[in-house]
Amino acid sequence: MFTNNSNINPRNKLGLLLLIAEDLTEVSSIKNDLETEGYTTLVAPNVEKGIDLFNTNEIDVCCVSTNLSDSSAFTFLDKMKQTAQERFIPILVLNFNNEFSSIKTEFIRHGATDMIHPKKGNNLLLAIVSNILSHRNFIKHLQSIDPLTGALNYASFEKKALDLIDTFNNEGTTFSLSIIEVHDLQQKNKDFGFSYTNEILSTFSELVHTNISPKESFYRLHGATFALLHPATKVEEALKKLENLNKSFLSNTFDKDGQSFHIQIVSGIAEWNSSYEHIQQLVVNGKQALSVAKQSKEPSCISYNDMNLESIKPIVRVFIVDDNKLSRTMLEKQFFSWHSPRFQIEVSVMDNGFDFIHSDWYHPADYHILLLDVIMPKMDGLEVLNYIREKYPSDRIIISMLTSRNNDQDIIHALNIGADDYLIKPFHPQEVLARIQRLASRLFV
Repeated sequence: MFTNNSNINPRNKLGLLLLIAEDLTEVSSIKNDLETEGYTTLVAPNVEKGIDLFNTNEIDVCCVSTNLSDSSAFTFLDKMKQTAQERFIPILVLNFNNEFSSIKTEFIRHGATDMIHPKKGNNLLLAIVSNILSHRNFIKHLQSIDPLTGALNYASFEKKALDLIDTFNNEGTTFSLSIIEVHDLQQKNKDFGFSYTNEILSTFSELVHTNISPKESFYRLHGATFALLHPATKVEEALKKLENLNKSFLSNTFDKDGQSFHIQIVSGIAEWNSSYEHIQQLVVNGKQALSVAKQSKEPSCISYNDMNLESIKPIVRVFIVDDNKLSRTMLEKQFFSWHSPRFQIEVSVMDNGFDFIHSDWYHPADYHILLLDVIMPKMDGLEVLNYIREKYPSDRIIISMLTSRNNDQDIIHALNIGADDYLIKPFHPQEVLARIQRLASRLFV
C-alpha cells in the first residue's frame, strides 16, 4: 500500500503539468516519471475536461496525446492556442506511434510547441519539459504586464513591495495591500464560457485603472485574483477605496444569452507593520482576510487587522474513506501533521462509502477534501463520487481517488464524472499530502 522511499521531492517546486490522454496506459509511466522528478501532474481523459483544467489551474506545461476519440489534439490546440500564447504555456503533442509522423508540421502550425514520441524512461520528455519551463519562467519574469487586463505581474509586485518596505524601514511610512477577487466567476465560466468571463475581467481592470491614484499599483496574481498596493495608506483608507470600487463595479450591468446580471468583488486587506519580515507574510494575511470575506453571506471587504483570527478561520475538512485499516491510519497520521496559519484542518476517517454519505460530513460554509478508495464494501468510491457531484456544489469539494494500477477504466470513469485527481497504490503518505496540498490551493486564492 505504501512505499518505503524517504526521498520525497519538495512540494511542487518545479511546476504543474497537465496530461490530456484517453488511454491511461499511454501516460501512466510519464505521470510517474514526472512526479518522481518533483512535478505535480493532472490528467484529463478528454478534450473537454482538458480545457476546463487548463482554464481553472495555473498550468505550466500541457501535454496532449494524438490518440483521442472524443475529439482531437488539433481541436484542443485550435481552442486553446490564443490562451496558451497569452499565458506562455507550452503545449507538447505526444505521439505514441513508433513511426515518424508526417503531420508534425501541422501540429506546430496549430500552436504546439513540439511533438515527440515518448519512449521508455521518458528521458527526452523530461529534458524538454525542464528546458521549456526554464525559458517560460524567464519570459514570464521579463513580462511586466498581463495582456488581458493590463495589470502588472507578480515579479513587478515583489519589486514594488520591496521599495515600500525600504521606505517603511527608513521613514516609518506604512502601506496596505488589498487582495481582490471578482466574485463567483467560476459559475459564470460554467454558464457562459471563458471568453465572456475574460470580458468581465477586462471591464473590472478598466474600472480599477480609472479609479486608482497614480501612486497606487495594480497586479494580477492569477485567474480572477488581483492585488492593489496602497503606498502611505492605512488600512481604514484602503477599505474605503475597495468599498467604492465594489460599488462602481456593481453598477455595471452585464448581458449574456438574454440574462442581465451584476457582479461584485470581494477583498481582504492587510497593513504592513514592524512585525512582518517578508512581503509574503502580508500576502498570506491578505488572502486569509479574503477567504473570510468570501464566506460571508454578503461578500465584502475585510481587514485582516480587525479579524478575530481563531474564531473566523475557515475550516478544511479532510475525509479519508478506505476499507483498508493500514491505509486509513497512515494517511490520517500524515494529514494530522498538516498545519496552516490560514485555516483550521479537521481530519476524519471512515471504512466505507455508504456510512460516509449518510454522515453529517457536508457543511456549506466549510471546504472539503475527500480521499476515496475505489473498491469498498457497501458503496464503492465511484458511487460516492457520482453521488456527491450530482448532489453538492463543486467549488468547495476536492476529490481524489485511491486506486490500484490495474484500474485504468475506473480512473477514466472517475475523471469523467468529476474526480479532481487520482493516486495509484502503492504510494507514500507524504506524497499524498503534497498532492492534496497542491489541489487544495485552488480552494483558496
